[in-house]
Amino acid sequence: MSNKNPMSAPEPWTLVAEGYVTDTQPVFEQYCRKALELVGFNGSGKVLDVACGPGTLSLLIHGDAGEIHGIDFSPGMLECFNREIARRGIANIKTWRMDGQNLEFGDGEFDWAFSIFGLMFFPDRGKGFREIMRTLKPGGRAAITSWAPVSDSTAMQMMFGAMQAAFPKKPEASSTKILNLEDPDNFRMEMQQAGFTDVAITAYDGHWQVDNVETFLDSMVRGSAPIAMLKNQLGEQVWADKRAIMLAYLKEKLVDLPATLNSRAWIGTGSK
Repeated sequence: MSNKNPMSAPEPWTLVAEGYVTDTQPVFEQYCRKALELVGFNGSGKVLDVACGPGTLSLLIHGDAGEIHGIDFSPGMLECFNREIARRGIANIKTWRMDGQNLEFGDGEFDWAFSIFGLMFFPDRGKGFREIMRTLKPGGRAAITSWAPVSDSTAMQMMFGAMQAAFPKKPEASSTKILNLEDPDNFRMEMQQAGFTDVAITAYDGHWQVDNVETFLDSMVRGSAPIAMLKNQLGEQVWADKRAIMLAYLKEKLVDLPATLNSRAWIGTGSK
């Protein structure tokens, strides 16, 4: 994979693997459940989980699915996933360290395919979509998620606002796009170009409960690969100073606690 975008390399994801398990996975389960609903998952057949991370989706459905194959390029994420598989004694999930742009499976192997906030980071998204299409059986169904614009998500506004306060020379996140899949029309077009039919792009608001500003900030840092990378690069003292600025920003914005923030995603579904 190309490393032009640091998020298309495995190291940042391994860095936050444990944080994903403790902080991100419980929140992402909301999006997984909605994706399963929208794609019409009926609990049968063979499932492909692309960029599976610590197994958020696979672990939700393992009791219903026939056979699940989870692939990811981050050894840290797979280590967390495999640890949980072993802890629960799950027999129908297999994990593979693999590039989602070059799936090492034959044509037409899977009834269902998912990528929860993973494919959106691929350097060649077209290949990612086409590989999912190739490995699906005729009539197979897929669900892929990506974030909507920051302006549609209060949780993202809080975090990017805090980052902007601490790092004022960085471009505002609200003026950028997350690899263009935050545009639902482009999302639909890319799925259709890969050959998917019956494509639908649906907005879904997941929720982040904020009871304490410090807990919220630290949780977001532990589960955010870009922020965790930045923290490591800066060193303890510089990060402590930046964290204080971010905390002050959040305390000013989040006055009435507890509060429920939304984080909007697009869920793209389609058939082969």
